[in-house]
Amino acid sequence: MKRFLWITLLSLTCYSMHAQEVYNSSGRGGEARYKANQTKKGFDPNRLIFGGGLGLSFGNTTAVSVAPIFGYRITDNFAAGVSLGYQYFRVKNYIPVYNYQTSGYDYYDYKSSVFSTGLWARYVFLQNFFVHAEFEYNFMSFNDYYSDYNGVYSTKTKYNVPCLLLGGGYRQPVGEHLSFVIMALYDVLQDIPGNTRRDQQGNRYSLSPYADRIDFRIGVNIGF
Repeated sequence: MKRFLWITLLSLTCYSMHAQEVYNSSGRGGEARYKANQTKKGFDPNRLIFGGGLGLSFGNTTAVSVAPIFGYRITDNFAAGVSLGYQYFRVKNYIPVYNYQTSGYDYYDYKSSVFSTGLWARYVFLQNFFVHAEFEYNFMSFNDYYSDYNGVYSTKTKYNVPCLLLGGGYRQPVGEHLSFVIMALYDVLQDIPGNTRRDQQGNRYSLSPYADRIDFRIGVNIGF
């Protein structure tokens, strides 16, 4: 079982918290400030959303992921924004490659990197539950190996993979503008023809970084 240490990503926290501390003319915060903001028209900094998460895992498997998000609450229940992401994986001695010179198998590390950009939307219902949709485009690269009678060779393979993640989650407010967020998402595009390949045995597999699993996310959001 891989252990993941989730560390909240709070870049721009001080700025965003300050930007959201907008008081009305009475000088009172809380409910008075919220009602005052409801009457505002146009851009309202109180509706900005910042957040994300950082994932770390070390050992035989090294995994690093960074996933900041930025958005805006268009209405009290509906929000939309953009997301960025980077994932790095390294698994020691994971890939077996036949060595013709020794008549045996050598094992090599598996390494991959994924950069992603995305657009997301959320709709809140029952106060703290929400549905979430996110279109994500992934730029993937990983190392591969092959061998012949002259030796073993390493190559780098690159793919561009679109994903459409659908699901929902729950937010737990821990302050006036701060919430812990947990959600579960599933990639509904993972099995489309452009996102699949076949291995040497003819078995089909998906290139999606979310293939054959539900993606669970935990993070911190400011303004949501």
